[in-house]
Amino acid sequence: MFKVLQIECDDPEHTFLTQHELAENLGFPLSRLTGWRKNGGGPKFTKFGKSVAYKVSEVNAWIDEHTHERIGDRAVRAARRLR
Repeated sequence: MFKVLQIECDDPEHTFLTQHELAENLGFPLSRLTGWRKNGGGPKFTKFGKSVAYKVSEVNAWIDEHTHERIGDRAVRAARRLR
């Protein structure tokens, strides 16, 4: 079964997801988001004190950046080298 993330809202520029909501929607463990925040590679995030939130517009942009037509795309090969 595949999980599909499609976030629709009236104002994605001013709508936020918690780290738990994003991890659940992406189907990733929370630790992966934590690792991306420490090491880079994930969607941009916002800190409100100790709380972490992800702007829907930033998440959608990050997903678009990681969308490829085929496995041989140059961006895919570059991403593999960064792992």
